[in-house]
Amino acid sequence: MDLASNVILLILQIVFYRQQELAHGDNSVKLDELMLEPVVDESVLTRFRNHKLIRLYNPDQCGVQLRTLKGIVRDIFELGLPEESADVTVISLANHYYAQRIKELEEKELPQLQMQMRRAVALNMNEVDLDK
Repeated sequence: MDLASNVILLILQIVFYRQQELAHGDNSVKLDELMLEPVVDESVLTRFRNHKLIRLYNPDQCGVQLRTLKGIVRDIFELGLPEESADVTVISLANHYYAQRIKELEEKELPQLQMQMRRAVALNMNEVDLDK
């Protein structure tokens, strides 16, 4: 599975939302059970395909089939969590990937943005000096 953590997090958020809908719509369905073995259906697929993040940054995923999306969710669950004692649920996985995404932002993307801003400021300062 070669997906960025933000895409995995999005999938888990969509799956979580759908499980809540299913549990609230049918009293015989238990949310706790759905968190352990989530239902991935056409509703999840449609939300995933039509999400702005996917359309902008991963347009190749817009054509994903339901079977493939189910496989991705299965793979996410099989990868599990770094802590072996923790239950693998939609929520625990989302928390893990959320923490991973924050770490990526802090360690990689924010420093890159800061560097780009410094360069832009330096270029603007040079242009101002040339105008004098």
